[in-house]
Amino acid sequence: MRNKRKVRNCRWLLPVITGVILIVVALVNILPDYLDKAESAKTYEELRENYLEESGENEKEKKKDWWLTDVFVNFEELHKQNEDIAAWIRFDNTQDLGIDYPVLYSGDNEKYLRSDFYGESHIAGSIFLEGLNSPDFSDCYNILYGHNMNDGSMFGNLDQYRNQAFWEENQYFTLYTEDMVYRYQVFACQEAVNGGYVYKIGYEPGEEYQKFIDNLRKDSLIDTGIRPDSSHKVMTLSTCTGNGYGKRFAVHAVCMDVQQMQGQVEK
Repeated sequence: MRNKRKVRNCRWLLPVITGVILIVVALVNILPDYLDKAESAKTYEELRENYLEESGENEKEKKKDWWLTDVFVNFEELHKQNEDIAAWIRFDNTQDLGIDYPVLYSGDNEKYLRSDFYGESHIAGSIFLEGLNSPDFSDCYNILYGHNMNDGSMFGNLDQYRNQAFWEENQYFTLYTEDMVYRYQVFACQEAVNGGYVYKIGYEPGEEYQKFIDNLRKDSLIDTGIRPDSSHKVMTLSTCTGNGYGKRFAVHAVCMDVQQMQGQVEK
């Protein structure tokens, strides 16, 4: 009789023990990534708090050039932290896209793939400029890379541009450098072949560059009606699709305005 009770107890305990083991295994696999992403997010939030200032947030609708006059990036202090900082990218609707980050440049496409602003190893890495581009953004065509993080950080929300309605509400972003401010408007997006024509660098104004721009429009998943010409700078924001190494999701934007960086805004 006692033996039968022991068997029944063992049968009851077995699924419980199995469940506990599965939970522990899941935590072991998931928790490190979660903590890593949380630490990375904290790092970039502190960078925004310490080195970026914005005034007149409630005046954006009334003030067309708020992106120039009301935002200040303290590059002098940022350079003391990391000499590789080249710019700061900031979308108008940061709440929708979450893209509000420093841009790093190392001359290659490896250093910041899995390293944050301070060189610490993190899955999310950094937003960085294509190594073949000039770090001063003097090229006609520039590419920025960022990971497609499942928590929406870095370039994790870019694929929302597949939706025409989303584009209509989120057309603009600004790139700040130490000396200049570049105002961009998104005009196309596509699933690009990794290593394909989208990733060719070195264009000069002219027929070949115009053909390149026209192909970006032709291959776009949305029709924005915007038709840049070869006198415009173009920037591509590139991230992975989650469907293998062969394809990337690329958002293309045209530079609509260029101004000198303004002085520090008053708090």
